Amino acid sequence: MSSAVKTGNRLKEAFQVELGITPRILANAGAIFSQHAEGDSFVVAERTMAVEGRLDGQPPGWTTMALKAEFRVQVGIFNRETFQINVRRGGEEAEVDVPKTKIVLLKMIGSPAVDPASISWDSLPERAKEKGLLILQRAAKKNAVDSGLMNEAAGTLETRVASIARNAGCRVVFVSKLTEP
Repeated sequence: MSSAVKTGNRLKEAFQVELGITPRILANAGAIFSQHAEGDSFVVAERTMAVEGRLDGQPPGWTTMALKAEFRVQVGIFNRETFQINVRRGGEEAEVDVPKTKIVLLKMIGSPAVDPASISWDSLPERAKEKGLLILQRAAKKNAVDSGLMNEAAGTLETRVASIARNAGCRVVFVSKLTEP
């Protein structure tokens, strides 16, 4: 048990130095450190992507408009979700339960381009802007998934966690890998 606690102490220190977060750490299923992190989320991957959407006819006489915009998409984990490491007896191996990666920030860069060009984004009524923004956000989320950004972030997170644990002197087994068929 003392080996597991010592490994837990090294893991806490290593995660704090490398990522600035402390996962919930257990030694043989007994909690020794609670989860703590600065900020709301931890970003693993970031990408800027161009997206397109269609805004159906608006006020009398407006036709369907094509919208184009760029979004900054950050993928990572929310710090309020459980990130837990259970160091097994002996301290050489740990079960890691990492939250599922999600989009933690989706921010439009600038104003969207509108086609037909005779209509500007700023001239649209507020309700049309809100609807257009929702359409573009959905397109950005879909693009993030379709481009593999979500899977890339999950793989990067697992690699970083495994590397930090290895540097702290233990191997990891991801709980998600244990439960997959």
